[in-house]
Amino acid sequence: MRGGERHAWTLEELQAGLAGQGHATDFSSVFRAAERLAADGLARKLLLEDGRARFELGGAHHDHLYCTRCHELVPVPCVIAGGDFAALERATGAAIHDHHVVLSGVCRECRSAPDRAEQTA
Repeated sequence: MRGGERHAWTLEELQAGLAGQGHATDFSSVFRAAERLAADGLARKLLLEDGRARFELGGAHHDHLYCTRCHELVPVPCVIAGGDFAALERATGAAIHDHHVVLSGVCRECRSAPDRAEQTA
């Protein structure tokens, strides 16, 4: 995952990345290793609406943009300020321990690329 071409990886992408480095392994081993990294806090598991988990290396908190064109998960600065949690807790009576925001849209690369319709015309 470190030094890879993406920010967050599906299990299939992790397996392909390992194979590309000459480390052929079965899917269940990749699954167990990724789950273990997440359980140990070395990686973060992100569940998206498409039902496929993504894994990213642990680090400073940030939120994400899911590009609806290229399907990449792009890190973005956190969109909820620290003081907003106190207001949410007061309003709801809940105790917020963590959050995970995924925005949907088009990433910078896809936005600056020519429209697909123009490419096929």
